[in-house]
Amino acid sequence: MMMIARNAEYGDILNAVKGRNVAVWACNTCARMCNGVGGQQAGDRLAGKLKEDGVEVSASLSTSAACLMSKVTPKADMMRNADVVIVLACDIGVTCAAKAFGKDALAPLATLGSGFVDNDGTLVVTSCPSANIPATLDAVAEEKGMSTAPLV
Repeated sequence: MMMIARNAEYGDILNAVKGRNVAVWACNTCARMCNGVGGQQAGDRLAGKLKEDGVEVSASLSTSAACLMSKVTPKADMMRNADVVIVLACDIGVTCAAKAFGKDALAPLATLGSGFVDNDGTLVVTSCPSANIPATLDAVAEEKGMSTAPLV
C-alpha cells in the first residue's frame, strides 16, 4: 500500500484553479485509507467546497485503483469538459490520470513511501529515504511539514 499525505493547503488549490473548469479524481484504495486524504468522500467534499467558492466543477469521480490504467481510462470521457483534474491519489495515480485524461493534473498529495496498516489501525511507512523506518505515517508527514488530514 502507498502511504500518502497532503502537501498543499486548500487556498493554494483554489488559487491554482480559479477561472478553470475542474474535475476531481480520487483513489478509493491507498489514498482513502491514509486518513481519508483521498477517496470519493474526500473528492466530493473538495468539489463541493470549490463550487461554494465559485469554481466550475464538472465532475467528482473515483476508482478502486488509480494506479491501474484499466480502471482510469474508462472514465476519460467524463473528464472531457475539465481544463484541469485535481488528483487525490498517489504519485502513480497522478501519472495515470494525466495520461488517460490528457489534462493538466494538479497533485495536492504526495507519496511518502510504501507501508501497511498495523493490527491496531496505525498506518506505518516502511520505505521513505529520509525517515526512520518503520515510522508512522503521521510522524513522517510531520517531519516533512505535511498533513495527514483531508484538504477540506
